[in-house]
Amino acid sequence: MEHGLNPNLVFKWRRALRAGEYDPAGLLPVTVEAPVQEIEQPVPAAVGSAAPAGAIEISVGNTRVRIEGSPDEGTLLLVLRMLRGTSGSAA
Repeated sequence: MEHGLNPNLVFKWRRALRAGEYDPAGLLPVTVEAPVQEIEQPVPAAVGSAAPAGAIEISVGNTRVRIEGSPDEGTLLLVLRMLRGTSGSAA
C-alpha cells in the first residue's frame, strides 16, 4: 500500500472517470498578486515628557531664570548670553 492508497481503489477511480461518473476536472480562477513591500516609517523621537526632567535656576544680580525640563543646548546658550549682557559679568 503505497502513499496510504490501495491500488484497487485507484483503478476503481480510473474506471469511474472513464465511465463518466465524475464531472470533468475544472480549474478555478486564480489571481496572483505581487507581495506588497511595507516601508517602515521612522518613529519620531519624543521631544519632551509630561513631567520635567529637572530644573536649572540661574541668578545674576536682580535677574533670576528658572528652566524646567530638558532644554536644548541652543536655548541654554541664548539664556546665558542674555544674562551676561544684562549683568556685564560672566555667568
